[in-house]
Amino acid sequence: MKNYITPLIFMFFFSCSIGQSIDYETQIQPIFSNSCMPCHQGSNPSAGLDLTSYDNVMLGSNSGAVVDIGDYQNSVIWQEVSSGDMPNNIANNNMGIPDLTNNEVELIENWILDLQCMVILCEENYQCVLGECLCINDADTDEVCDESDNCPNTWNPDQTDSDNDGIGDECDSTPLSIDETTRKYEVMKTVNLLGQEVNPETKDNTIIKIYQDGSIEKIKQIK
Repeated sequence: MKNYITPLIFMFFFSCSIGQSIDYETQIQPIFSNSCMPCHQGSNPSAGLDLTSYDNVMLGSNSGAVVDIGDYQNSVIWQEVSSGDMPNNIANNNMGIPDLTNNEVELIENWILDLQCMVILCEENYQCVLGECLCINDADTDEVCDESDNCPNTWNPDQTDSDNDGIGDECDSTPLSIDETTRKYEVMKTVNLLGQEVNPETKDNTIIKIYQDGSIEKIKQIK
């Protein structure tokens, strides 16, 4: 016996399916109508699965649901069409109905993923597509919405902002703070031009300061 959906759940399915990015009536039903009839229609459809409408598909077969919302791999209907078991050999050989094309199988796959959008509430500036919340505006395609992106035209998914000025390092001409750019590290050694170590406070000729980070600074002393 078929598993029937309560009227309340059915109304929810119907109202939400209208907003899906893949339209069942114009994209999925034609596949079932062309490739799964006449086996899955009428008063006694094969395996109790009636594929003549969205409502009937969601009712499932004698064995239960054939669509696992958001999970095409565990959906019986996808397993059947992707393996070539539906249409079956009788439909292939006696009725001249070919197996579904790869594009048709992929469309059914995406439709099942897209059904997940019925139960997902995306944040502002995002929209649900194939079961995932994606940015409505994302010029650099880094999956950070332009409204929140600190470099909206430059790909920077990590959103690094070293100087905390609201502009990401990837598009900031001065990504370091003034303190960081002017900071002096500890002096390890001070030498003259001959490489001889000298007093850092000496006022004799030119000295070279060697800092802890390996950088050097040449200083002309004033007598």
